[in-house]
Amino acid sequence: MEHDRRRHGALRALLVVLTCLGLGSASLAAAHGGAAAPPDPAAAVVAAARTHVGAGYAWGASGPTSYDCSGLTSSVWTQVGHATRMPRTSAQQQAWAVPIPVEQALPGDLVFFGAPVTHVGLISGRDHGALTLIDASASRKGVVERRVWFTGTVRFGRVPRPGMPAVRPWQPAAVPTATPKPTPKPAPLVSPHDPALRGKAPLAGLPARPADSTATMLRFAALVRAQVGTTTWTDTGLVTSLWHRAGGAACPDSRAALRQHTHRVPVGSAAVGDLVVYAAPADHVGVYVGGGLMVDASRSLGHVVLRPVWDAAGVQLVRWNG
Repeated sequence: MEHDRRRHGALRALLVVLTCLGLGSASLAAAHGGAAAPPDPAAAVVAAARTHVGAGYAWGASGPTSYDCSGLTSSVWTQVGHATRMPRTSAQQQAWAVPIPVEQALPGDLVFFGAPVTHVGLISGRDHGALTLIDASASRKGVVERRVWFTGTVRFGRVPRPGMPAVRPWQPAAVPTATPKPTPKPAPLVSPHDPALRGKAPLAGLPARPADSTATMLRFAALVRAQVGTTTWTDTGLVTSLWHRAGGAACPDSRAALRQHTHRVPVGSAAVGDLVVYAAPADHVGVYVGGGLMVDASRSLGHVVLRPVWDAAGVQLVRWNG
């Protein structure tokens, strides 16, 4: 009995000492202006990203029903991880994040693909030892969780934040520099005297200065113009695919769908990115790029061309809805 009393007394004394030590530590932290470090939000960020798996992909989207790659990473880290000043694009995020080697990658870190960067994902964990990521994938048409691949240039970065896990010293490998691209040749222009335009006069009434275009219309016109000389497009496929790629609403590849997704505008109000529609019997569509010119996939010439907008019975200028 006496032994038990002594043992209980020793335990009480130990508890008192531990309590005093705990209070002393808290007092010391308070005296130095330090509060308990907030929990790292990386796990919550990964959990939030997993809730978006299955959402759709759309270029330029930041949720809640669809995302592009950097829209997903910036949304979850800003909304859940409270990351301040996080840039929007994948290249900007790579330049902003703290570089880390693959050996130090943790859930919540970012993984970047390409040099220059073309894609970003969020490290989510490991699958049988292999790193996994959550990303908004254009090829998978949505947000997916999968293994990290190591084709080409792959780099990792940590989102700057209070209490960020420290990065151990390391020496980043040199990033390969992109091979300078040759100066592109001027886009081939079909002369007004080309046999394909024989007997066709330029469309009168087009403005010397195009009307204001939206950012999406300008991206669309630039993407279309870059296809000049290619041989794989139909006229409707060219405009519907590249309109969606530029950030416009999806439109099926059909003339009937084009009529439903566009509205007519006066010739004198033409803007870069408007469509030039030739009704039956021609039944053809091109994209107005300014200066009296349009780009279209020509059936008679067999490739995409840049040429004057020609006049014809029933020709109309139409603009994408919205």
